[in-house]
Amino acid sequence: MRPTAVLSLDMEDWYHLDYFSGMESSDYSMLDGIDVYRNLLEKFNIPSSYFVLGELMEPLEAVLCELSKEGADLGVHGMNHARPLTMSVEEFTKEVDTAKATLEKITGKPVLGYRAPCFSMDRERLDAIRALGFKYDSSRIDFSSYPLYGSLDMEGFESPEPFVYKKEDFFEFEVGTLSFFSRQIPVSGGGYLRIFPWKLMRYLVKKYISKFNVYTLYIHPFELSRKKPPSPDGNISALTRFRFQHGLGTVEKKLENLIDFLKGEGFSFTTFASLRKDLL
Repeated sequence: MRPTAVLSLDMEDWYHLDYFSGMESSDYSMLDGIDVYRNLLEKFNIPSSYFVLGELMEPLEAVLCELSKEGADLGVHGMNHARPLTMSVEEFTKEVDTAKATLEKITGKPVLGYRAPCFSMDRERLDAIRALGFKYDSSRIDFSSYPLYGSLDMEGFESPEPFVYKKEDFFEFEVGTLSFFSRQIPVSGGGYLRIFPWKLMRYLVKKYISKFNVYTLYIHPFELSRKKPPSPDGNISALTRFRFQHGLGTVEKKLENLIDFLKGEGFSFTTFASLRKDLL
C-alpha cells in the first residue's frame, strides 16, 4: 500500500495522566490544546482520529458535534482514564459500553474505535471490545520496559501490514516502535515527540518510515496547550515533573515539522476508520 499516516488525539486533560492518579478533578484545564490541534489540521487540510474520555463527553459536547459534522473519526478512551488492567473484565466492559453509548447519543453516529488509557490492554479485554461492536482498536504497543502498558496477544489475527492486525472485519492498529540501541522506542508521538529534540525525532521517524508504510501518531491536548503548566499539589517527584513539563511549548512546532516531513516523504493522511475501510 502507499505510505499512509494516521494522526490521533487522546482527548483527556493533564490531571488524567496516570502519575497524577488520585487527583479526581482540577479547576485548571489544558484542553485549549484541542483547538490548537484542530487549527493545525485545518492549516494542512488533513483528517484525524480522536479518542474521548467519557467524563469529558458532555462538557465537550459542542466540540464533539462539530468534529462529527466535519467527518472526524471519534472513538472511546474509557471513562476517567482508569487503566483497564486494574479493573475486572466486567467493570471494564460496563464502563466502555457506557462511554460508547454516550458518544453515539451525542453524535448520532456509530462509534467504531477504542484506545485504552496507558495502552493497558490484554486479549481478554480486546475480545470484550469486539463483542461490544467496536470495529477497531489502537491499544497495542511493544514497549515492555514501561510497566503500565499491557501485553496484547494477536494469535488468530492476520497482519496485512506491519503493525496492523485483522480478524474478520475487526482491526488492531499497533502504535509503532523502533529498535534503537537494543531497546524499543516509541516513534509515534506522545511524550517522545515532546521530550526528544526535533532532530532526533526526525531521525527516528525517517528510519521507521524507511521500513514501514503505515505511521501512526498519538498526542494529548495538554502537550499542545498554550497555557502555563500547573504545579500539582502533593509529593510529586522530580522525575514526574520532568516527564509532565519538559518540552511543553515546543510540541506545536514539532508537530507542524512532522506533518511537513511526512508530506515531503510522500505520505497521505487518513483516519483509523478510513484506513480500516480501505484495508477491507
